[in-house]
Amino acid sequence: MEKERTPVDKKKKKVWIYNIFPRLLGKIENWQNHLDRIIWMGFKVLFINPISPSGASHSIYSILNPKAISPEYGSIEQFKEFLNRCHSEGILVWLDLVANHVAIDSPLVNEHPDWFIWEGDHPKNPGCIDNGQWISWKDLAQFNFSNPHLIDYLKSVIEYWLWIGVDGFRADYAYGVPPEIWKELIAHAHSVNPNVQFFGEALGCPPEEVVRVAKSGFDFMASSIFWWDGQQPWWPEQKALFEKESIKLVGFPESHDTPRCASYEEALLKLQRAYEQSEGILIPAGFEFGFRRKLDVVKTTPQWWYEEMPGRWNLSLKIRQLALG
Repeated sequence: MEKERTPVDKKKKKVWIYNIFPRLLGKIENWQNHLDRIIWMGFKVLFINPISPSGASHSIYSILNPKAISPEYGSIEQFKEFLNRCHSEGILVWLDLVANHVAIDSPLVNEHPDWFIWEGDHPKNPGCIDNGQWISWKDLAQFNFSNPHLIDYLKSVIEYWLWIGVDGFRADYAYGVPPEIWKELIAHAHSVNPNVQFFGEALGCPPEEVVRVAKSGFDFMASSIFWWDGQQPWWPEQKALFEKESIKLVGFPESHDTPRCASYEEALLKLQRAYEQSEGILIPAGFEFGFRRKLDVVKTTPQWWYEEMPGRWNLSLKIRQLALG
């Protein structure tokens, strides 16, 4: 009999999240082979990057159809079976929610052009500031959040995955969606599943902007602790602001967007720092074994796992001690 799912207790100090990077772990049927050791390490939440079909760029964040699973991972039935196994073990599953854009070659662009912002005869590309320069993501089409029909569609995307059985969402590029839209989407999600949780990613934003996004209904926000050198005052200042605003942070020693740790000492330091400075800790697949190659949203393949193993070290016991201690 399937065990009853219980929501993350928001009063607990730490939430341990294991990041299944689908291109690294391969097909859904193979994910289950990792569950026993993930559970042994003490993780209670799995976060899975997008598993929907990709556009021509092959990036997992360039999505053709947000309400589908890519055949490269398996079928919707196999995903449901995986969710059932996780829930039977008391593990919650959060899925990446890409609510700012779709692939520029998504059928939605032609079917619903009014759902997008246009620049001449081309959909606008979203982007970000990287080292002071604007980087435009040419493979993506920016949603137009002034269109109520788009908002209804995004609600339907959330409904789809909640009815499939996911327990929460990590909001990619959360600062790209207006906070008032997040309030509406999150409220709708709670009407479907009162226990659903949202984890927002607004890295690189000014702290005040992070607060503004967080206040739209997020249970957790991604922490910038990864980039702190242990001395600069910017982190203690941010942490004090977030504590004042009752914002819970998820720290990480690595993520799919960062380089892998260069040494065992760096990995241990960043793990300890994330643990001490955050209410949640996210560990990307491979960190525990000291994988060398940075995860890539286009190039990573399951072969990488076998090429990297047995890894440079094994932090599984250390993670277990922190998670269960």
